[in-house]
Amino acid sequence: MFFLKRCCIKCLQHNIILGHRMKICEGGVKLLSNKILFLIFGCLLLVVISFHFILEGYLYPSAPVFKPPSDGNYHNPDDTISSECLKNYFEDILLIIVFHFPFYDSIPLLKSFYGDVFKDILICGPESYFRHYVMVVDVGPGLYGYECVGNAIRRYPGYRGYLYVNDDMVVNWWTFTNLDKEKLWQGGIIFSNDDHVMGSRPIPDTWPWWRKKSKSAEACEDSYLEITHKYRSSEHINITKLINTHLVNGEGEKRCFRMWSDLFYIPKKFSDQFQRLSFVFHKNRVFLEVAVPTIMSFLDIRDSWEKHYGLYLPDMYGSIDFADGKLVWKNYDYDINFIHPVKFHGRVAKTNREKLENDIIPYSKQFTNC
Repeated sequence: MFFLKRCCIKCLQHNIILGHRMKICEGGVKLLSNKILFLIFGCLLLVVISFHFILEGYLYPSAPVFKPPSDGNYHNPDDTISSECLKNYFEDILLIIVFHFPFYDSIPLLKSFYGDVFKDILICGPESYFRHYVMVVDVGPGLYGYECVGNAIRRYPGYRGYLYVNDDMVVNWWTFTNLDKEKLWQGGIIFSNDDHVMGSRPIPDTWPWWRKKSKSAEACEDSYLEITHKYRSSEHINITKLINTHLVNGEGEKRCFRMWSDLFYIPKKFSDQFQRLSFVFHKNRVFLEVAVPTIMSFLDIRDSWEKHYGLYLPDMYGSIDFADGKLVWKNYDYDINFIHPVKFHGRVAKTNREKLENDIIPYSKQFTNC
């Protein structure tokens, strides 16, 4: 900053020496020449830009240093003492909480809820935040959050698995103890009557994300072609195996699937393949609810996936505003796997924050105070 100040002063002094003088108008007001004004503006712009980078470097938290546990420290269902003690049970999983909008004020609350069982929690969102580290990914306005998992796998390899959850939900993690951590987990039902067979025309309009709100049907087709071409002779991916798995899941057809995707899990053995496919689907702008089930359809036979369905309020009430929580708490109980959506940002969501802090978090302590 001292250097920038000297730079600006020298600029002004230099121009005065060259003969640029103040001009005095009839009213006696001194005006700087256009050239001097331009130089002053340039100096101020330099100060602003430099200050921005100083903030980036010193005020925004640095990325966390995570260390995945070794295989010998993995936790399995038999270790839970009949699901009564879950302390550290999920420490072999990286939890990724995705914010599709930068409403980051709920980060401390969510960390206090999940932090008792997930040792490592990664926050992902569209922009940085000065109070907490956020891994910045182009998630779109609620469209492409799955690439947070792809990025997390590239940055933090070695976890037994990667669990994706959105910020606007309540996940009853104590219901997850019997899930196989070596398998894919799906949190929503695949809508088998509303998929898209690649190449078929016209593209169905029964769901707006196929071709109206997004072009996900065509983008999904493009992703399939790009993946099969890119990895045709690759040492990283057995593309023949992936295609055959996909065709089995598609009953002999190349399909783009549709599924609620606010929660899903990728085990280590599929993590490298997932991050490679996610990169392509994200580049082609395939909507979350198409990209996730379609990518998973390449990785393993659907009969092997763990089905851990949650409660989706739009399935019950349609696309309305659930922010005030009235319908949330009418339907919530401790035994459901998760509920979506539950908003925590803004004055309207005060009840939701209080319910999580004063009811659900205290209830969850019984599974970790052991």
